[in-house]
Amino acid sequence: MREKISFVLIWLDRLHWLWLVLAAPFLLFPSPSRSLVMLVIPALWLLHWVVVSLEQGANSHQAGKEDHGQYSEFRIPSPIIPQTPLNGALLLMATMVLVSLWATYDIAVSLSAISGTVLGIGVYYAFVRLSLRIRGWWMCLTFFLISITGLAIVGLFGITWIAKIGFLSPIILHIPPLLIGLPGVDEGLHPNEVAGGLLWGIGLLWCLSFALIRSWIVARSRGWKSTVSAVSLAASIFVTGVFVLTQSRGAYIGLVLTLSVLILIALPPKWRWYSLAVPVLTIILGMQLASRGEAGYIWFSNLAEVPTFSLNTFSSRLEVWSRAVYGIQDFPFTGMGMNTFRKVVSVLYPVFTFSSELDIPHAHNEFLQVALDLGIPGLVAFIALYLGTFWMLFQIWRDCSSQILPIPGVFSHRWLVVGLGSGLLGHLLYSLTDAIQLGSKYGLLFWMLLGLIAGLHRQSQAQNHVAATDGSVLANKCEMDDLND
Repeated sequence: MREKISFVLIWLDRLHWLWLVLAAPFLLFPSPSRSLVMLVIPALWLLHWVVVSLEQGANSHQAGKEDHGQYSEFRIPSPIIPQTPLNGALLLMATMVLVSLWATYDIAVSLSAISGTVLGIGVYYAFVRLSLRIRGWWMCLTFFLISITGLAIVGLFGITWIAKIGFLSPIILHIPPLLIGLPGVDEGLHPNEVAGGLLWGIGLLWCLSFALIRSWIVARSRGWKSTVSAVSLAASIFVTGVFVLTQSRGAYIGLVLTLSVLILIALPPKWRWYSLAVPVLTIILGMQLASRGEAGYIWFSNLAEVPTFSLNTFSSRLEVWSRAVYGIQDFPFTGMGMNTFRKVVSVLYPVFTFSSELDIPHAHNEFLQVALDLGIPGLVAFIALYLGTFWMLFQIWRDCSSQILPIPGVFSHRWLVVGLGSGLLGHLLYSLTDAIQLGSKYGLLFWMLLGLIAGLHRQSQAQNHVAATDGSVLANKCEMDDLND
């Protein structure tokens, strides 16, 4: 009887990702009557703890003996929650989410953001746990890329388009609004938020496409590499096309600056200093043309009159940022409650540069928005998430002693570091002038990205430990990686 109960519990625990998927719709579209669904996340952790305890008890009982029993393949020698460098920051953030329940003036207003954050943390740990096996990590990566492509599809037919760039207007005017009016896109998606979400994956898509195409050209085969290369390239082009159509200034700037950083990293060391001369010369040339009155005759003249490059909205954003700072000063330790800024700002901190009836959904800066939602401790946790994730990427990049990936000759782990890091950096730059609120539906992509990076880091650390234990570290591995890249 005990063995049957153990088998059922282990089976339920192995399908933890399925229960998370089934709970996701209720957490993405919450209501007070369904708020208890959030308990699914800690319930899954508790179930895993029970299974681990059973396994440890069985192992101690049969110590020193080989177990070829019926249920041996289900053993899960792992802690209740995967150990990652982000656990401390996530604990602090989860604590501040609980504190925000006390701080908010109306739990119903904050419920969607709270449930979205709880789901995001659950998705992060599910990705990390699935990444204990290399095949599981690739499954998570595939799901992430499908989600990015799905966001582009939903965005293409669900965005409320705003004409900013003249030559793109005829294109967006002919896109049918097929999804507007459906649940979740009642009034259409905002193009800036879609662009910010796509930034998390657009660099990774292109890095994988380049790696696959390069490998396919070298191998000159017509097998799975050619098919996967074609699909990856088509997805990259489509996602990039939708990204361009959003006409989001903050997203454009984030992508351009990220590409500049990646090019600087890819250049040989002796060329990096020379490359800095390009922006300097561009600035000097622009100043010379402007001083001579010749700037009006070139193609990019009068950019200030083009809505995409206009600074007319900058003063209004400065006012929103100032109101956010006032809110942080008034609620420094607890925050004002998740998703309440949009309701509170017009009452406590009225704006003057535009109509007070205009909905201000967020502070147009993710760091300010997190501080408003969760207080300064929540902001510290959010910054720690970024610092810890970039540190993991640095460690993976620096680690040349292990082969993390199962497809040698196709991928180098550095291709993945560049792709994952570009998504994180690009959105970080975007978030300085715009925001995707913590707990929003788009935010699940952020948690998936963190889970992929943490999972890859765990694979790297585990294989380093095995290599160090066995004494099988390859001295020329770094040189081979450079040659393959």
